[in-house]
Amino acid sequence: MHDDVPRKSQRATRKGRERRDKILEVASEVFREHGFEATSMSQIAALAGGSKGTLYNYFPSKEDLLLATLVKGAQEFAEEVLIELDENSDTRTELGRFLPPMLRKLYSKETAQLLRVVVSVGGHSDIGRRFFNMLDDQIWDSVTRFLAGQVERGMLRSLDPKLMSDHLHCLCDGEIITLLMGAMDPWDEERVQRETKYIIDMFLRVYQIDRS
Repeated sequence: MHDDVPRKSQRATRKGRERRDKILEVASEVFREHGFEATSMSQIAALAGGSKGTLYNYFPSKEDLLLATLVKGAQEFAEEVLIELDENSDTRTELGRFLPPMLRKLYSKETAQLLRVVVSVGGHSDIGRRFFNMLDDQIWDSVTRFLAGQVERGMLRSLDPKLMSDHLHCLCDGEIITLLMGAMDPWDEERVQRETKYIIDMFLRVYQIDRS
Protein backbone atom coordinates (compact mmCIF):
# COMPACT_ATOMS: atom_id res chain seq x y z
CA MET A 1 0.00 0.00 0.00
CA HIS A 2 2.68 2.44 1.07
CA ASP A 3 4.82 1.45 -1.94
CA ASP A 4 2.15 2.86 -4.25
CA VAL A 5 2.60 6.37 -2.87
CA PRO A 6 6.10 7.06 -4.25
CA ARG A 7 5.17 5.41 -7.56
CA LYS A 8 2.13 7.66 -7.89
CA SER A 9 4.29 10.64 -7.00
CA GLN A 10 6.86 9.68 -9.64
CA ARG A 11 4.14 9.28 -12.28
CA ALA A 12 2.69 12.66 -11.36
CA THR A 13 6.13 14.28 -11.55
CA ARG A 14 6.84 12.69 -14.93
CA LYS A 15 3.42 13.72 -16.22
CA GLY A 16 4.04 17.26 -14.99
CA ARG A 17 7.40 17.43 -16.79
CA GLU A 18 5.85 16.11 -20.00
CA ARG A 19 3.05 18.67 -19.74
CA ARG A 20 5.54 21.49 -19.18
CA ASP A 21 7.67 20.36 -22.13
CA LYS A 22 4.59 20.28 -24.36
CA ILE A 23 3.68 23.83 -23.33
CA LEU A 24 7.21 25.05 -24.06
CA GLU A 25 7.24 23.32 -27.44
CA VAL A 26 3.98 24.99 -28.44
CA ALA A 27 4.99 28.35 -26.98
CA SER A 28 8.26 28.32 -28.89
CA GLU A 29 6.47 27.75 -32.19
CA VAL A 30 3.82 30.44 -31.51
CA PHE A 31 6.28 33.06 -30.24
CA ARG A 32 8.55 32.50 -33.24
CA GLU A 33 5.68 32.62 -35.70
CA HIS A 34 3.70 35.56 -34.28
CA GLY A 35 6.03 37.44 -31.94
CA PHE A 36 5.64 38.22 -28.25
CA GLU A 37 2.96 40.94 -28.39
CA ALA A 38 0.66 39.09 -30.80
CA THR A 39 0.78 35.87 -28.80
CA SER A 40 -1.73 35.25 -26.02
CA MET A 41 -1.73 32.77 -23.17
CA SER A 42 -5.20 31.59 -24.28
CA GLN A 43 -3.82 30.80 -27.73
CA ILE A 44 -0.93 28.77 -26.31
CA ALA A 45 -3.20 26.94 -23.85
CA ALA A 46 -5.58 25.96 -26.64
CA LEU A 47 -2.81 24.69 -28.91
CA ALA A 48 -1.18 22.81 -26.02
CA GLY A 49 -4.49 21.04 -25.34
CA GLY A 50 -5.24 22.44 -21.89
CA SER A 51 -6.92 25.29 -20.04
CA LYS A 52 -5.49 28.74 -19.43
CA GLY A 53 -5.70 28.03 -15.70
CA THR A 54 -3.45 25.00 -16.10
CA LEU A 55 -1.01 27.08 -18.14
CA TYR A 56 -0.82 29.71 -15.38
CA ASN A 57 -0.09 26.95 -12.85
CA TYR A 58 3.16 26.34 -14.71
CA PHE A 59 3.96 29.91 -15.76
CA PRO A 60 2.58 32.89 -13.78
CA SER A 61 2.84 35.29 -16.74
CA LYS A 62 3.52 35.48 -20.45
CA GLU A 63 6.95 36.96 -19.63
CA ASP A 64 7.78 33.93 -17.47
CA LEU A 65 6.69 31.62 -20.26
CA LEU A 66 8.82 33.50 -22.79
CA LEU A 67 11.87 33.33 -20.52
CA ALA A 68 11.40 29.58 -20.01
CA THR A 69 11.05 29.18 -23.77
CA LEU A 70 14.26 31.12 -24.37
CA VAL A 71 16.11 29.15 -21.70
CA LYS A 72 15.07 25.94 -23.45
CA GLY A 73 16.07 27.44 -26.80
CA ALA A 74 19.49 28.45 -25.47
CA GLN A 75 20.05 24.97 -24.05
CA GLU A 76 19.09 23.32 -27.34
CA PHE A 77 21.32 25.74 -29.26
CA ALA A 78 24.27 24.93 -27.01
CA GLU A 79 23.66 21.18 -27.22
CA GLU A 80 23.73 21.31 -31.01
CA VAL A 81 26.89 23.39 -31.40
CA LEU A 82 28.97 22.71 -28.29
CA ILE A 83 31.79 20.24 -28.82
CA GLU A 84 34.80 19.28 -26.75
CA LEU A 85 37.65 21.35 -28.16
CA ASP A 86 41.02 19.60 -27.88
CA GLU A 87 43.65 22.05 -26.63
CA ASN A 88 46.39 19.68 -27.80
CA SER A 89 45.17 19.68 -31.39
CA ASP A 90 45.80 22.11 -34.25
CA THR A 91 43.94 25.42 -33.92
CA ARG A 92 42.63 25.39 -37.48
CA THR A 93 41.44 21.80 -37.15
CA GLU A 94 39.48 22.46 -33.96
CA LEU A 95 37.92 25.68 -35.22
CA GLY A 96 37.00 23.76 -38.37
CA ARG A 97 35.06 21.33 -36.16
CA PHE A 98 33.42 24.02 -34.04
CA LEU A 99 32.35 26.64 -36.58
CA PRO A 100 30.17 24.71 -39.09
CA PRO A 101 27.53 23.53 -36.56
CA MET A 102 27.64 26.98 -34.93
CA LEU A 103 27.02 28.78 -38.23
CA ARG A 104 24.37 26.28 -39.37
CA LYS A 105 22.39 26.86 -36.19
CA LEU A 106 23.04 30.61 -35.95
CA TYR A 107 21.98 31.36 -39.52
CA SER A 108 18.91 29.14 -39.55
CA LYS A 109 15.31 30.29 -39.97
CA GLU A 110 14.39 29.08 -36.47
CA THR A 111 17.19 31.02 -34.77
CA ALA A 112 16.33 34.17 -36.72
CA GLN A 113 12.71 33.92 -35.57
CA LEU A 114 13.75 33.37 -31.97
CA LEU A 115 16.20 36.29 -32.00
CA ARG A 116 13.52 38.60 -33.40
CA VAL A 117 11.39 37.80 -30.35
CA VAL A 118 14.35 38.48 -28.04
CA VAL A 119 14.96 41.85 -29.71
CA SER A 120 11.27 42.79 -29.51
CA VAL A 121 11.23 42.56 -25.69
CA GLY A 122 14.70 44.01 -25.13
CA GLY A 123 13.50 47.56 -24.52
CA HIS A 124 11.40 46.72 -21.47
CA SER A 125 12.83 43.48 -20.12
CA ASP A 126 16.14 41.86 -19.18
CA ILE A 127 15.08 38.64 -20.91
CA GLY A 128 17.30 39.34 -23.92
CA ARG A 129 20.37 39.91 -21.77
CA ARG A 130 19.72 36.73 -19.81
CA PHE A 131 19.28 34.74 -23.03
CA PHE A 132 22.58 35.91 -24.52
CA ASN A 133 24.39 35.43 -21.21
CA MET A 134 23.29 31.79 -21.21
CA LEU A 135 24.74 31.28 -24.69
CA ASP A 136 27.97 33.02 -23.71
CA ASP A 137 28.34 30.96 -20.53
CA GLN A 138 27.75 27.64 -22.26
CA ILE A 139 29.49 28.15 -25.59
CA TRP A 140 31.96 31.01 -25.63
CA ASP A 141 33.45 30.33 -22.22
CA SER A 142 34.57 26.95 -23.56
CA VAL A 143 36.04 28.64 -26.64
CA THR A 144 37.96 31.05 -24.42
CA ARG A 145 39.42 28.14 -22.44
CA PHE A 146 40.46 26.43 -25.67
CA LEU A 147 42.18 29.57 -26.96
CA ALA A 148 43.95 30.02 -23.63
CA GLY A 149 45.35 26.51 -24.04
CA GLN A 150 46.52 27.36 -27.55
CA VAL A 151 48.31 30.43 -26.20
CA GLU A 152 50.02 28.35 -23.51
CA ARG A 153 51.18 25.86 -26.15
CA GLY A 154 52.66 28.67 -28.23
CA MET A 155 50.23 28.17 -31.11
CA LEU A 156 48.65 31.62 -30.80
CA ARG A 157 50.09 35.00 -29.91
CA SER A 158 50.39 35.87 -26.23
CA LEU A 159 47.25 37.99 -26.04
CA ASP A 160 44.10 37.95 -23.92
CA PRO A 161 42.16 34.75 -24.80
CA LYS A 162 38.89 36.48 -23.88
CA LEU A 163 39.62 39.20 -26.42
CA MET A 164 40.37 36.54 -29.04
CA SER A 165 37.12 34.74 -28.22
CA ASP A 166 35.16 38.00 -28.49
CA HIS A 167 36.75 38.67 -31.88
CA LEU A 168 35.84 35.20 -33.12
CA HIS A 169 32.33 35.69 -31.79
CA CYS A 170 32.03 38.95 -33.73
CA LEU A 171 33.23 37.27 -36.91
CA CYS A 172 30.51 34.64 -36.48
CA ASP A 173 27.81 37.25 -35.82
CA GLY A 174 28.89 39.55 -38.65
CA GLU A 175 25.83 38.95 -40.87
CA ILE A 176 23.20 38.24 -38.24
CA ILE A 177 21.53 41.68 -38.50
CA THR A 178 21.07 41.16 -42.24
CA LEU A 179 19.36 37.84 -41.52
CA LEU A 180 17.15 39.32 -38.80
CA MET A 181 16.01 42.10 -41.16
CA GLY A 182 14.96 39.50 -43.71
CA ALA A 183 17.45 40.84 -46.23
CA MET A 184 19.25 37.50 -46.50
CA ASP A 185 18.14 33.88 -46.71
CA PRO A 186 19.23 31.35 -44.07
CA TRP A 187 22.59 29.88 -44.98
CA ASP A 188 22.83 26.69 -46.98
CA GLU A 189 25.69 24.23 -46.54
CA GLU A 190 27.81 25.82 -49.27
CA ARG A 191 27.59 29.20 -47.54
CA VAL A 192 28.39 27.63 -44.15
CA GLN A 193 31.55 26.01 -45.49
CA ARG A 194 32.65 29.16 -47.32
CA GLU A 195 32.15 31.37 -44.27
CA THR A 196 33.89 28.82 -42.03
CA LYS A 197 37.03 29.05 -44.14
CA TYR A 198 36.85 32.85 -44.27
CA ILE A 199 36.43 33.22 -40.51
CA ILE A 200 39.27 30.81 -39.70
CA ASP A 201 41.60 32.46 -42.21
CA MET A 202 40.81 35.92 -40.86
CA PHE A 203 41.20 34.85 -37.22
CA LEU A 204 44.49 33.02 -37.70
CA ARG A 205 45.93 35.83 -39.82
CA VAL A 206 45.65 38.04 -36.73
CA TYR A 207 46.46 35.64 -33.89
CA GLN A 208 48.49 32.70 -35.18
CA ILE A 209 52.23 32.83 -34.60
CA ASP A 210 54.18 33.02 -37.85
CA ARG A 211 56.67 30.13 -37.84
CA SER A 212 58.14 30.79 -41.27
